[in-house]
Amino acid sequence: MIKLPPYIFFLGGFLTYASIFFSSASVSMTMSVIGMTISLYIWYILAWNRDRHIKNMKTKGLVRPEQILELKITSNSRVWVIVYSASYLTMNLTGLYIVKAIVENIDINLDVPSMEELMTLLGTGYVLSSWLFFLTGIASLFLYGKLITMLYNDEMKIQSLESKHRNIPELIVKPLSIVVMVVFTLVTYGLFSWFMRYRLAAIQRFHNQIERKLDELDISFKGKAIQEHQQEEIESPKTKDKEILEKYSSSLATTGESERRKEIIASLFRDLGDLKSDQALSLLNNLLSRQLLTENEFNRLTRLLV
Repeated sequence: MIKLPPYIFFLGGFLTYASIFFSSASVSMTMSVIGMTISLYIWYILAWNRDRHIKNMKTKGLVRPEQILELKITSNSRVWVIVYSASYLTMNLTGLYIVKAIVENIDINLDVPSMEELMTLLGTGYVLSSWLFFLTGIASLFLYGKLITMLYNDEMKIQSLESKHRNIPELIVKPLSIVVMVVFTLVTYGLFSWFMRYRLAAIQRFHNQIERKLDELDISFKGKAIQEHQQEEIESPKTKDKEILEKYSSSLATTGESERRKEIIASLFRDLGDLKSDQALSLLNNLLSRQLLTENEFNRLTRLLV
């Protein structure tokens, strides 16, 4: 995931709201544009992290596509961020054009003109900009609610699915009311939106840290399991070698030339098949050196092994 440092929220919020306190139009405009750019960048990164999280869960097999559809979780939220950005920028640019047109054409020392006089004075561009500002404003509110649904409420659904497969706590336990969010954002002139996004970024960052730790533990456990298995494979032949040696040492020592000894030799040959060639030959040499096998028995078993 892409981490959003806390200072970027402070910087974006400061530039967005501090611009209204500067008398210089160029300075105010520059700060406002930078603030809007940072704001939209934060939206996009939050959406990117969210979509990446869903993709990783699908890759790991923690969630199935049908579960995503069943919970009505949109897989690609970045498209909606782009649409919201276009609407939001259009609303702000038309708003700036309207303010500029009024400031340049209306003398505040004179009587306030009527709406008909205002439209006649400012021209068709003002009327079109006003309608565009109104329509994009409504669209921006709708899209803002859509983003809250996808980035925050869907995150709750995603975490609930993941918690069923992994020991990860659900950091979001209740969905947000979209209506309340929109109202709070309007009342606070957008400040609540900055707070909500900061909280969401913190949740994403903390959740990612938990996931990364669990992934590291999984890799560590799998690595240990592989090492133990490899060690068992290395030690298993050695243990088998000793077991065969102990098994036949006493029986060969106490059994002379008889049918019983032939059965023991045949059984020894079968068990030698579980060993590597060099280990089997080493075991036979051991038995021969201890005079538990005769030369004929040793030669016969050696030829059969080869």
